[in-house]
Amino acid sequence: MLEEIDLFRLMGNRMRYLTERQSVVARNVANADTPGYQAQDTTPFTFNSALLRTGGMASNAGHAPALTLARTEPGHIGVAPTSAALQSATKNTSTNEKPDGNTVSLEEQMIKSTDIANGFALANAAYTKSLSLMKIAIDPGK
Repeated sequence: MLEEIDLFRLMGNRMRYLTERQSVVARNVANADTPGYQAQDTTPFTFNSALLRTGGMASNAGHAPALTLARTEPGHIGVAPTSAALQSATKNTSTNEKPDGNTVSLEEQMIKSTDIANGFALANAAYTKSLSLMKIAIDPGK
């Protein structure tokens, strides 16, 4: 039921992304001493890619078309849709290569892990607040 509401769908996508990214960071830390291991990261989560994943700000049930960017004035910059923005493919992000070929920086992974924890806290707060607002709308007397 909640997945039909765009905000909850967006927060769910954000939490799934953060879970995937935490898994990648954990794998990097686990392989910090593995010779030749290349540090990985996921592609950044953006609002636009989240809209494209959810089918736009409209339901996918055929009620309305997905939200698309349009160039309405000649001076506006057009945006070409790319499928690469939708993928969560991993890539090498570290530039500090050790003599054994390993590119994992534990400091970078610690910063990423903190960023992920902050992202979870923000998404959880938005999710919780939205649920409480729905409860107020359903039963305003409480």
